[in-house]
Amino acid sequence: MKIFLLGAGASYGSDLGGTPPIGGALFEALRKFNPPGWGRLPGELASEFQSDFERGMARLAKTNSHAMPILQRAMAAFFFEFKPRTSNLYVELARRIRRGGWSGAIGTLNYDRLLELSLGHVGVQPVVAQGAGRDQVELCLPHGCCHLFCDGARMSSSGVSFSGVGVTIDGPVTVVDDPGQFSARIAGDAVPPVMSYFEPRKATTAGASFIRGQRARWAELVKLADVIAIVGVKVRPDDDHIWKPIEKSTARLVYCAGPSAGKAFQAWSGSVREQADDAVFAGYFADEFESICRQVSLG
Repeated sequence: MKIFLLGAGASYGSDLGGTPPIGGALFEALRKFNPPGWGRLPGELASEFQSDFERGMARLAKTNSHAMPILQRAMAAFFFEFKPRTSNLYVELARRIRRGGWSGAIGTLNYDRLLELSLGHVGVQPVVAQGAGRDQVELCLPHGCCHLFCDGARMSSSGVSFSGVGVTIDGPVTVVDDPGQFSARIAGDAVPPVMSYFEPRKATTAGASFIRGQRARWAELVKLADVIAIVGVKVRPDDDHIWKPIEKSTARLVYCAGPSAGKAFQAWSGSVREQADDAVFAGYFADEFESICRQVSLG
């Protein structure tokens, strides 16, 4: 079985424009998008976010954890806005999946909908479940996504405050694609979408069982895989729910996230894995797209 693991670098590098920013640029974009929330974070904390977003969120969890669900809703609204252009590499990837009747699976750590919309654009239905059929492909969402909502509880956004740390809400998870319904949910419901916080532990307020299930499914997919293509994902040791299964896997790894991340990956792989036939590409997603597709039988 061939599987993908896609990260922020994959979405960012999937097109020359119209994709979510990464690194310090993400924080600046959030400040412009949401001046009352992200734009009002104090200077020292803002600097922390600019230099390392996860570290900034970890500090926010200690200093003002009640701000986390509010900012998370704004972040979800930010990512919801992105739609793929026809030139997006995800669209081309989706075309190849449909054309070849590809039977692999795709794990994505991204909050945006670019991949899902790209698949739908060419007639491939993404399914978050085992047993994808014809013109379907399984998506695994270990960190959730911006348009998933948990219907276990709803609370009015006016006058309700709760911590983003240690508070979990469970129940059925639904997809909200309609822009009007999405906006109403973001504005009126104090509970953020089913989307892990971008902090070292990847804690999640809503849909805790769903997230646990998706992380367990990721581990299962890794066990089944003979090739794992990892694109735009930096090795983050704290994300053991992602990297521990890969560490134990006998699959061949194909890694692409740029030269700096590639060196870090090689150092990690050399310290924990015995496989010697992993492929590490020096370029970014657009540079290595054809080579990556060939590795997972989509050439």
